[in-house]
Amino acid sequence: MSFYKSIWILFFLSIFSLSGCSGGSSDETPVTVDTVNPELTLLGDAEVTVMQGESYADAGATASDAVDGNITSKIVQDGSVDTSVAGTYELTYSVSDAAGNSATVVKRTVTVSEKWTLVWNDEFDDSAVDPGKWAYMLGDGTLYGETAGWGNQELQFYTDELANSGITEDEEDSEDGSVLYIKAIDDADNQVYTSAKLTTEDLFEFRYGRVEARIKVPGGKGMWPAFWTLGANKPDIGWPGSGEIDIMEVIGMQEQNLHGTLHYVDSSNGHDSDGGIKTLAEGEYSEDYHIYAIEWTPEKIAWMVDGEQYAEVAIADDMKEFLREHYLILNLAVGGDWPGSPDDTTVFPKQMLVDYVRVYEDSTLEAGEAPVLVVEEETMGLASSVALAAINSSFAPFQDVKIVTYGPGSPEPSRSTTAYEGGTSISAVFPGGKWGGIYFELDPVIDASEYANGYLVAMLSIPDDFAEVEIKLEGASGQGPLNLMDYTPESVDEVFAKYRIPLADFAAAGTEFADLKVPFSLWNAKDAGGSFVAGDVLIDNIYFELQE
Repeated sequence: MSFYKSIWILFFLSIFSLSGCSGGSSDETPVTVDTVNPELTLLGDAEVTVMQGESYADAGATASDAVDGNITSKIVQDGSVDTSVAGTYELTYSVSDAAGNSATVVKRTVTVSEKWTLVWNDEFDDSAVDPGKWAYMLGDGTLYGETAGWGNQELQFYTDELANSGITEDEEDSEDGSVLYIKAIDDADNQVYTSAKLTTEDLFEFRYGRVEARIKVPGGKGMWPAFWTLGANKPDIGWPGSGEIDIMEVIGMQEQNLHGTLHYVDSSNGHDSDGGIKTLAEGEYSEDYHIYAIEWTPEKIAWMVDGEQYAEVAIADDMKEFLREHYLILNLAVGGDWPGSPDDTTVFPKQMLVDYVRVYEDSTLEAGEAPVLVVEEETMGLASSVALAAINSSFAPFQDVKIVTYGPGSPEPSRSTTAYEGGTSISAVFPGGKWGGIYFELDPVIDASEYANGYLVAMLSIPDDFAEVEIKLEGASGQGPLNLMDYTPESVDEVFAKYRIPLADFAAAGTEFADLKVPFSLWNAKDAGGSFVAGDVLIDNIYFELQE
């Protein structure tokens, strides 16, 4: 074969080979490379603010890809938000598709703002009690229009002496090494207990917020430590129309129990109270410091100890006392109606230690104006028009009088048409089960000294199962309780008996007649077993009789 023929054969074979390879259809699809990044979209705002303590639920993000479709489930979120701690938190969101392409990272900033802003505090780290923050209440209550014993038959005399209060070191247990001490002392030489009572009245008053104090209370029979508030309008309306918030009360010999209580005037012009008790499963509050607190809003007041809420009371329509400003009080009382008197087991001195007191404002709250004070609605006691049903109609000194009830077992008073004199009397229905009483209060007080050697006369109907009833007359500077059942009455009809009790007996028990405030009261009805008993007492024709 010639050389040129061989060339042509090879040429045609090459053409045939190439046409065979490219001829016909192919089952293979050309490979497309994915180089497009997915899209990542933030849901909600990029900058969010929440209040400390509130819950936070993140809105998240969505992601989509041109090839893979919806890939939201592949989003990775980094970062977290702790709403219990104020600060700024950053959340980042990232995602990649199946080909490894990554979306542009998106971010959200969450700011946790402090709900509570500190507006007043005392850390007690100065060398003495700060007179710009605290004032002292002195004496036995009579300087402030109270009956001796601060209205509770307390035994202490308050002073501003260093023996009873000041700043001391407590390096081991306090936060900054120093604390306020309030010390109760048994002054045997003068036969009196002394202690201290500090208040922020006219120095710092507030409405709503969080109030807390770190306190170590004393134990022992007769001890009554308290951290509390009173309404700033007390000089205008009196107690409990001013309102009282007991943030902490721990009663001696009941030191496993913490009491948080409100006191106010209800819609019937009676004293009412509400709150709660926190009982320790082990130990006593007197063994260590605890943080006692309330959180107060226009809708409710909640009590806490060591960060745990144990009680809450809604502010009802007849509780306007808690829509107005209050001031703070710290005191250590000795004795009184509630704890009773110290006994041989009570070793003095006793002291309450206060590490700090802090008041915070709720930065989220827009408080409206305080309600206008309506004295008639918010003053405790039934008006003279009712109270006079029990007063001798011709005894002029007792015509400016009202009826007041007090205590968890106080009786329900009302007019009764069963009467000895004047057509009506007062019915006082004791509920039983708890302490309480009813008293007739004069306003203004009177000088009844001319009757001091005379008699208290009253027509009463006492249930047969009453074995003990305390009858008490009170002067602004002294009070004298007696047991009504120690006196034998004269029966005057089928219902009433006439009690004629020497006023000298009340004077011997402590009543001062020069500034008589309560000319008649009945308290704590008990049966023969000493239990508080239920029953209806009728009261009529009260007056004082001069000695002949």
